Amino acid sequence: MTYLIFARWFGIVSIILSLGVLFNLEDARDMAKNMVKSETGYIMAGVLPIIFGSLALVFVNSFQPRWMLLITLVGISTLLAGTFRVIFVRQWKAIMTKYIESMPFLFSLFGLMFGVILLYIGFVVIMD
Repeated sequence: MTYLIFARWFGIVSIILSLGVLFNLEDARDMAKNMVKSETGYIMAGVLPIIFGSLALVFVNSFQPRWMLLITLVGISTLLAGTFRVIFVRQWKAIMTKYIESMPFLFSLFGLMFGVILLYIGFVVIMD
């Protein structure tokens, strides 16, 4: 898997998930409240970002000042966020509980931004 394929794939997934949350904010808030209380939330919020972040680093590990650097930085930030959520569960639950009302909108907003940037990298930018 090249970085272009990864950027296209992760961009499409990010856009679809973000639009789903954006069009269903009330349901997303309810799901977020339930997620904090269950083991499923642990998996969704911690384990999946670790998987996706590590995949980004395994397949796209470049610190050269090119578009690949953005994918690497997204992978690192995703990996770090998942690691924080797995190691510091109580702190993650406290943060989520405090900001539960705004989290779905912010998730959607950042997901759309990442998705658009990654789709731009994957489909528009000509790589060398």
